[in-house]
Amino acid sequence: MIGKTISHYRIEEKLGQGGMGVVYRAVDTRLDRPVALKFLPEGSVLLSERRWRFEREAKTASALNHPHIVTIYDIGESNGSGFIAMEYVPGKPLDRLIPKGGLPLGEALDWATQAADALGAAHSAGIVHRDVKPSNILVSDSGQVKVLDFGLAKLLEDEEPSEAADSKLATKTSGGAPESGRSPATRRGTVLGTPAYMSPEQAQGRRIDARSDVFSFGAVVFEMLTGQRPFSGDSELTTLASILRDPTPPLRTVRRDAPKELEGILRRCLEKQPDARYPSAAELARDLRAVKDRRSGAGRRGKPRLLAAAAAALVALLAGAGYLIWRNTRIRWAREIALPEISRLTDKGQLVPAFRLAARAEKWAPAEVARLKREQWWSKTIRTDPPGAEVSFKGYREPEAPWEPIGRTPLTLRLPWGNDRWRIVREGFEPLEVAGARETLDFRLSRTGSLPPGMVLVPAGAPSRGIEPPARIGDFWIDRFEVTNARFQEFVKAGGYRNRAYWKHPFIENRREIPFEEAISRFRDATGRPGPAGWELETFPEGRGNFPVGGVSWYEAAAYAEFAGKSLPTIYHWRVVADLGIYSDVLAFSNFGGTGTRPVGAEPALSSYGAYDMAGNVKEWCWNASGEKRYILGGGFDDPEYMFADRDAQSPWARRPSYGFRCVRYAAAPSEALLRPVQTLFRDYSKEKPVGDDVFRVYRNLYAYDRRPLEPRVEGRDESSPYWVREKVSFDAGYGKERVTAYLYLPRGRRPPYRTVVYFPAGYASVMRSSENLPMRGIDFVVKSGRALVFPVYDATFERHSDEQRTASFYRDLIVHWRRDLGRTIDYVETRKDLDAGHVAFYGFSMGANAGSVLLAVEDRIRVAVLAAGGLGFESDPPEIDALNFLPRIRIPVLMINGRQDFESPVETSQEPMYRLLGSPEGQKKHVLFEGGHALPVHEVTREVLDWLDRWQGPVDARPG
Repeated sequence: MIGKTISHYRIEEKLGQGGMGVVYRAVDTRLDRPVALKFLPEGSVLLSERRWRFEREAKTASALNHPHIVTIYDIGESNGSGFIAMEYVPGKPLDRLIPKGGLPLGEALDWATQAADALGAAHSAGIVHRDVKPSNILVSDSGQVKVLDFGLAKLLEDEEPSEAADSKLATKTSGGAPESGRSPATRRGTVLGTPAYMSPEQAQGRRIDARSDVFSFGAVVFEMLTGQRPFSGDSELTTLASILRDPTPPLRTVRRDAPKELEGILRRCLEKQPDARYPSAAELARDLRAVKDRRSGAGRRGKPRLLAAAAAALVALLAGAGYLIWRNTRIRWAREIALPEISRLTDKGQLVPAFRLAARAEKWAPAEVARLKREQWWSKTIRTDPPGAEVSFKGYREPEAPWEPIGRTPLTLRLPWGNDRWRIVREGFEPLEVAGARETLDFRLSRTGSLPPGMVLVPAGAPSRGIEPPARIGDFWIDRFEVTNARFQEFVKAGGYRNRAYWKHPFIENRREIPFEEAISRFRDATGRPGPAGWELETFPEGRGNFPVGGVSWYEAAAYAEFAGKSLPTIYHWRVVADLGIYSDVLAFSNFGGTGTRPVGAEPALSSYGAYDMAGNVKEWCWNASGEKRYILGGGFDDPEYMFADRDAQSPWARRPSYGFRCVRYAAAPSEALLRPVQTLFRDYSKEKPVGDDVFRVYRNLYAYDRRPLEPRVEGRDESSPYWVREKVSFDAGYGKERVTAYLYLPRGRRPPYRTVVYFPAGYASVMRSSENLPMRGIDFVVKSGRALVFPVYDATFERHSDEQRTASFYRDLIVHWRRDLGRTIDYVETRKDLDAGHVAFYGFSMGANAGSVLLAVEDRIRVAVLAAGGLGFESDPPEIDALNFLPRIRIPVLMINGRQDFESPVETSQEPMYRLLGSPEGQKKHVLFEGGHALPVHEVTREVLDWLDRWQGPVDARPG
C-alpha cells in the first residue's frame, strides 16, 4: 500500500494493525494535511459484520467533538475495502509508554484525567466504547491524550435495530446484512473486547452500559500506576476467570506513593457489581481531577513564597527520618500483617498468593520469613528426564489461578504446605499438567507425538498409596479420561458384540461357565439391541457422546479393551495413578452424591500423572478378581465420597448406570503377582467368644472420664437455610488442652425442646481438613423431621486430623477419645433447655456405625441407635476396643441398615455376625438390607430411620414453635 493513492489520500507509512483494521499515515492531497487511514484487514472473515462495525465506528466517533477524542474526517471505499480517514496524532499508544514499575504519579494522573474526560463526553452522548485498553489511548508528543477506536461502541438509543433498519444498512454498505435481525454489536451473548480489560458483565456476554467502560478504564489506570494488570492469567480463559472471581489488588501495596483517595477511586471502578461503580466516566473524571488538583497544589497560589520554601526545607530535613519511618512501617507490615496472612492463605489452599506474599515480605523480614518457611512450608524437589524443563505450580484448590513459575529442573525449594498442581514444559516434549503432594517429584517427559492418543505416561517405579503392589510396576500408559459413550460406540459399530476374538475370558456364574451366545444375550440395551444398559437402538442418548459410558459389565469393559489394543488396569496400577495422598482435595472437584454423570474432564479433578475423574463420575472396572467378583474402584456419582479410597468388588455381570472404566497399555506384560486374584481373609466370629463380665468391667473403666467444666462457647450462627438454624459451638474436650467443635442443626418451625440425634460420620471425615461445609446429604432428613442434629468434630477428623501412624495403640487411644467426645457432646446437650437430653439418639454411618458398636456399650444416656453401612472387621483388634466384647453389652433398640452387595462389609461375614452379637432384646433390634453396595439409597433409609426413631425415641412435637 505504501506510495499508493486511495481516493485523494496518498499512503506514506504503515502505523499499526489490530483486530479491527490496519492503519496507515497518509496525506490528504486536497487539504495538504496528514491523516490516519484505517482499512479492514485483507481476507478478513465475517466481512459483512466487520464492515458493519467499521461504518458504525466512523459514524459513532464523528458524532463526538472533543479535544481528547480522535476526529473523523471522512469514510470511503476503494476496490472493495472500506476506510476511515481520521486525525493523525504524532505520538505513541499508551501500552508502549507504561514502564515496568508504572508511570510517574503526576503524569499518570494527568493522562488518566484527559482520557476520562473523553469517555465522559462519549457517555453523555449515550455511547459506550466497549474496548477501552492502553493501545486505544494515544499520547501525542506534546502530552495530549486522544482516545480512538470506537469500533466496538454501542449507541444506547439504537440498542435493538429493526430488521428493516438492518436491511437498509446492509444495502448501503454492499456487504450484506448481519445474519440475525439484531445488529452484531448488540447481539445478546456476544463477547466483544479485549479479555484483560473486560468488565465482568462483558466477559459473561451480558448487557453492558457506561459502567462497563468505567471498569475497563479502572484496569487501564491501575496498569498506568503499577505496570501490572489488576487481573491476569496465562490464557484468555484464566484471565476472564480472574476478572470474575479475584478481588481487586490494593493499589497502595504495589504503588506506595499513591494517594489513599486514588486507591478508593480505583476500588470503586473495579467493583464486580456494576451498581457499585461510577455511573459514567464523567463522575470518574471529576474525582480524578480533584486528586490531581490537590496533589499539584491548585488553589494555593496566593500563599507566601517563604512558606513554600520553609516547607521544602522541612521536607529535606525530614527525608532521612521519613525513610526510616517508612522502612520501619514496612518491617512491621511484614511481621504483623504479612506473616499471619501467609499462614491463613496456606491453610485455605491459596498457595500461589501465599508464595507471592512471602516473596514480598522476605525483603523486609528475611529472618522471620525464613523461619516460617522452615516451620510451615516443606521442601520440594522436582526433577525431569531430561532436565531443563520449566516448572510452574499452583494450589490444587485453585484450578483457575494463573500458573506461578518457579524455575527450571532440577530444582529444590520450599513451598507452602499443601497439594499442588504442576505444569512441566520443555521444547520438543509433550507438556505435563499433573497433581502431586510428595516431597520429591520425578517426571519422565515424552517426546512430542510419542504418546498413545488420549493417554498419559506413568513411569516405572511410581509409588502407590493405600495398597502396596506385590511386584514392581513397569512403564505403562493410562487413559486420561474414562472411556466415553462415543468411544464405546466405535466398538459397537465394529461388531464388537459379535466378534468372539474380543471376548477372551470365560463367562462364570455360580462356578458354572456360561456359553458365549447365552452370555452375550444378557448384554442388551433398553431396546434389546447389543449395547450398554442405558442405551437405545445401539446408541447413546443424544448429546452425551462426551459422557463416560455406564451400564457396562466387567466382561464388556474387558472386550472393549481388547478391541482397543489395551487392557483393564490392575488395582495396583489404578491406585498408583489415583494417588490417595491428595484425597481430600480431589473430592472438592469430583462428581459424588449426584443424580448422573458429567462430561469427562468437566471437573478439574486432576490426579497424578495427568488423569482426570478417577474419583466419582463412574466406578471403574479393574482386572483383578476376588472370588467370582471383579474389583471396581473410585466410586460413582451415586456413591458417598469415601468410596474413592475404599476397595469394592462386584459381580462381573453387574451393569449399573455408574459402572464404567478406563484402559491402560503396558510397555511390558505385568507379572503374575499383579494379575492374580486378591482374596480377603475373613475373621470367623462364630468360633470366638466375648470376654466375661469381670474382664469387661476393666475395659469399661478405660472409657470413664472426668466431667470437668465444659466452658462452652457459641462460635457462630447461620440462619440461611429454610429448614434449620445452624449453631457452631465448642467446649472443653476433657483431655489434653483440646476443644471439641460441634454443629447444632435446630429445626425451624418446631417447638423446643427438640428430640436430639448425635451423628458420627463415615471415614471421609478422617481425610477432610475442614468442617466448615459439612455434607448434609443423607442426614438432612433428621432435621427436616423436626429433630435437632448434633454433629461433633471427633478426634482425628476434619481440622482435628492426625498424621500419626495408624498402629493398634493409636486406635486404642482414638476410641477412648471418641468416647469422651461423644460423652462431652451429651454433657453439652444437657446444658441446653431447647434440647431434649432425656431422649438422645445415636446415628452412625460406616466408620461411625463401627465406632458405635463400642461407644453404645459405655454411654448409658443414649436411648436408641441407628448403625448404617457398618459391620465387623476382618482382622482382630486389641480386646479393649474389639467390638466382639462390646456388642453383647448394648441393650438399647438398634436399627442396622446395610447394602446386600456391600463388599466392604459383606452380609455373611461382617453384617450378620454384628447383628447376632448385638445384645438388644428381641423385638428391639432390626436388620434391613437394601439392594446395592456400601452406599445406601437415601429415600429408603430415610423412611426406615424415621420410623425407628418415632417408635423408640418418640415422635416429635408437631406444634409450631
